[in-house]
Amino acid sequence: MRTPLRPIAVLIAVLTAMAPRAAAQSLQRFSLQASGAALFATRKDPDFDSKTRLGFEGQARYTFGRFSLGAGYQRSTVFAVQGFPTRLALSLGFVEPRYVLAAGRGIAAYVAGRVGVGKLICNEKCNAGGTNVAYGGGGGLLFRLNQRFSADVGAQFFQVDGTFSSGYAMARLGLGVGL
Repeated sequence: MRTPLRPIAVLIAVLTAMAPRAAAQSLQRFSLQASGAALFATRKDPDFDSKTRLGFEGQARYTFGRFSLGAGYQRSTVFAVQGFPTRLALSLGFVEPRYVLAAGRGIAAYVAGRVGVGKLICNEKCNAGGTNVAYGGGGGLLFRLNQRFSADVGAQFFQVDGTFSSGYAMARLGLGVGL
């Protein structure tokens, strides 16, 4: 069954046109955001324990109204070796463009993309490999708490390619402050 794209595109265009300028984003041009994240591996690897893992990220954002551009750092444990204390974490820098689709009364729905470069790091001595490229996208909700603070609840899917390749779903909860 094919989903007709035209009605979806029209709905997105109408919601975008109705969105007030920066309705739920920080009212300041520059903002900082810190988030906690939960990662879910999208494939099972027989050599690693692929449970839900926790991580964090921080980013600085520049807001142009409904569009904003962020740059930041993400670190999340991605694998544990079964029967050993070895843990592998994904450490990467990223750029994240975000676009508010619809907003009103202190809440906004957004879509975001993400591209980054980083590597796997070990908590013990091991050869985790070289540079990896990560890319993906997702969306979420922004809640304006006051003139300077906003909460972010979002989800993304991203793929990591390089020495080590895998896909992840990420759920994120963050707090942003406008400067």
